[in-house]
Amino acid sequence: MDSAKAAARATKLPHCLLAYRQSDGYPAVVPAQVIGSSEAGVNLTVPAEIAQGGRRAGLLAHTYRPQLVGLECRQHTGWIEIDGTNATSAPHTESGFIAPPNKTLLLLANGLMARRGLAQARKQGRIDASS
Repeated sequence: MDSAKAAARATKLPHCLLAYRQSDGYPAVVPAQVIGSSEAGVNLTVPAEIAQGGRRAGLLAHTYRPQLVGLECRQHTGWIEIDGTNATSAPHTESGFIAPPNKTLLLLANGLMARRGLAQARKQGRIDASS
């Protein structure tokens, strides 16, 4: 993945979270801040209490507006190396979406996507065609 592009997209969004599995097997989610990128990946600032070293992790950057009109979300999974409060995330996958900030347009788009999904499910035989 292009880490510079991933960092640029995540930097535009006000909220950023890092998720990973702790040594006890339980998940942890902590705030993170994107501070740039390098050849190694996306550079982050993370809380000091995170265990040092490398592990698989997910990075989520998002913004939500009132009544969920005008959402944007970017999600990456990959490998993270943590050294103090500095971390480097090497993303392997990317997904995300942008919802329009216009409520009428948002409702229309959601309705069209739901109808499309229903038609695909019928075509693939996952639901009865009479439904």
